[in-house]
Amino acid sequence: MHESFIETTSITSYWQFLRMINWYEPWLIALGGFHAICLLIIILTRGHTNIQILIFLALLSCIYCAEYINELAARKWQLFAHDQYFDSQGLFISTVLSFPVIINCCIIVIIWLYESISLIKLYIKQMKKKRTEQIDSIDTDKTKKKE
Repeated sequence: MHESFIETTSITSYWQFLRMINWYEPWLIALGGFHAICLLIIILTRGHTNIQILIFLALLSCIYCAEYINELAARKWQLFAHDQYFDSQGLFISTVLSFPVIINCCIIVIIWLYESISLIKLYIKQMKKKRTEQIDSIDTDKTKKKE
């Protein structure tokens, strides 16, 4: 067994698992930067639905490919990491890749819902204004006919 391997039976909780990870490895910092940049792009493009759809689909594609990424990373971990984190159940890849991507996707959905609610409110306001104008025009027509 490699010296950096950890006996999986020694990990009894998810928090203990998180504490075992060396978060200062350059590739993990870069991955965290990727998630932060994605979040920043999502926030900056909140008025551009087509761009957000592309981002949303790209992020979901990352989640879809997470199993393949995990298998590849488990085979080639020596090229970029000091420790072998990639387990067969995919807990690590789910923690560092899939979970933050799902959070970013949820933020996109929240932005879409907010924009939808804003559009509905605007539509209702326009309909009320139109209705008021129609009522006012009917009232003026009645007044003119009486004269």
